[in-house]
Amino acid sequence: MIQVIERVFRIMEELSLDGEVSLEALARISKLNKGTLCNILRSLIELGYARRTREGHYQLSDKIKELAQGNDISPAALEKMQNCVISLAEATGESGVIGILRHTKVAIAAQAQYQRSLMVNTHEIYAGLSLFGSVTGRILFAYVSPEERSLICRQTGFPGALWDDADSPEKVETVCAAVRSKKITIMENPATEIISFAVPVTFGEKTISLGLTMPLFRCNTAERKRIVKILKEHAALLSSTLCPKTK
Repeated sequence: MIQVIERVFRIMEELSLDGEVSLEALARISKLNKGTLCNILRSLIELGYARRTREGHYQLSDKIKELAQGNDISPAALEKMQNCVISLAEATGESGVIGILRHTKVAIAAQAQYQRSLMVNTHEIYAGLSLFGSVTGRILFAYVSPEERSLICRQTGFPGALWDDADSPEKVETVCAAVRSKKITIMENPATEIISFAVPVTFGEKTISLGLTMPLFRCNTAERKRIVKILKEHAALLSSTLCPKTK
């Protein structure tokens, strides 16, 4: 057994049992010296899995609780999302994806690829999507609250060169406001010869992203307009399906 992993999990187990625990109590229970214990707790806090209370005690954060609970999207909602991206792929002849934000990471909730020759390898592209350097990530980041954006930037740093040199809180709010104003993000990547689109979808109190990626050579002016129209129609339909209005 790797000793440092054992120590970390013993501390997390203790925090999960007692809610708030003082440093002295943790040191006594874990039988670790305070220097080692402080280093472990500092790392857990920096990673977002623990926090320090006003009383100076330690407790687990919501992040670890959500991680333990797993996916917070119901199977019914996931099925609706999957049906939407399948419909999008069939309507456009391209590849559709739905992204959600998990803390500071972009996660894929659903994706579908139209079966045709010369398709973009979306499984490779969608793996490890950048929060600031992808259309999906930008939609998700732009639609969280200013407080959440501030917290994310404290944990990851500012977008900087990845997104219009947004290297301050003011610039971050400016680029995000532009996304919300247009309600769409489009990015061309000449190096990989692809173009990507993403639009917001209302999902309860959250916003998720519906996107599409295709080869640049297929995206002339008329096709771009068609793609945007279909994408927005699917986003509106998915939003109404996920959040039906009550009479």
